[in-house]
Amino acid sequence: LYLPLLPLLLAVWLGLGGRALFESGLKLHERQRLKRIFAGYVSPAVMHDILSGKLGSGLGGEERHVCVMFADVRGFTAFSESTPPAQVVALLNRYHELVAEAIHAEGGTLNSIMGDGIMAIFGAPQTYANPVKPAFASARRMLAVLPAFNAELKAQGMPQISIGIGLNYGPAIVGHFGSEARHDYSAIGDTTNVASRLEGLTKALGCPLVCSASVAAALAPDVTLLPLGEQPIKGHTALPVYGWHEPE
Repeated sequence: LYLPLLPLLLAVWLGLGGRALFESGLKLHERQRLKRIFAGYVSPAVMHDILSGKLGSGLGGEERHVCVMFADVRGFTAFSESTPPAQVVALLNRYHELVAEAIHAEGGTLNSIMGDGIMAIFGAPQTYANPVKPAFASARRMLAVLPAFNAELKAQGMPQISIGIGLNYGPAIVGHFGSEARHDYSAIGDTTNVASRLEGLTKALGCPLVCSASVAAALAPDVTLLPLGEQPIKGHTALPVYGWHEPE
């Protein structure tokens, strides 16, 4: 009495399974398509959390302890004024490739490119017990690739460059900021502002990497930074800062 129902039940089961498999394939294809389209606009950590549903697209944020990095090419304004635009763009594109590799290799989020300057976050959206360590490692990577990059520039008859990097660690609001029509994943607050000011001190203090006391404390005792004394910070109270040079 029940045998004639088996083919029908099997057909229904296969149909449902086939539909589920088809829909899974569509979702996978859509994820791959989104990765291809937006890979150049957001860092891998942000893309991963968006696709996995961990990071929503709504405006707003949450407080986290992060390490914020600012980096800038020294003397770039003068260089760009005396160099053909095509060469300026080629140099910047190559430079940003190297910077992005150094940041992403340590799990950082490159959230802003402003001409020759960049801003990166370590500790959001990817969390770390101590986000200062990957931030410092990333800064060292950036400085380590400069000699080879400058050799490329010299071979092309272009002037060599140097960079300044500022690191600060502390609480910040991280999330999507802007408008519904256009927003970025970023970090805002005093921690971010001070990181930007620290980068601005690199030239005057003669150090390619300038850090706050909170960064120095988070790296101790594994890394010893050079105390540079209390320094005036534009728009902020003076702060003790620390420097670092690549050992020769």
